[in-house]
Amino acid sequence: MWMGDEEADRSTTKLGWQLLEHQVDWDYFDEQSLSSVATIAHGGFKNLSGQVYRAIVVPSSTVITRTGLERFQAFVKAGGKVIFVGQTPTLVVDKTFRDSKDKPDLSFATLIEPAGDITPRVIAALPKPDVKLDSPGSG
Repeated sequence: MWMGDEEADRSTTKLGWQLLEHQVDWDYFDEQSLSSVATIAHGGFKNLSGQVYRAIVVPSSTVITRTGLERFQAFVKAGGKVIFVGQTPTLVVDKTFRDSKDKPDLSFATLIEPAGDITPRVIAALPKPDVKLDSPGSG
């Protein structure tokens, strides 16, 4: 998500609510975690607390960093799943936007869902949950 990309912000919020509605536990994974904090281990990204994330849902975005792109590719190679939902990045950023001109190759993605929502295709592409209730609670 980049400054001024309001659709990315709206998409992130909407997808979070939709994942909760589908009983999918999730967490935010920011650029710093992606590029330097998380390690690739046990078929996913491992954070400093030892949690392993086996799937990343990327909300609508217009750009992706070169480091982020390379980390996603390595994550998929290690067994993780990357799912793009909504608009996909059209620009790869290195250190500055000024010299950015590459269009990212997203062929490594597990799924690209242009609808911009957590659809049945997205749910099917996610790792199977450890626990799933027959019906959601009423709060």
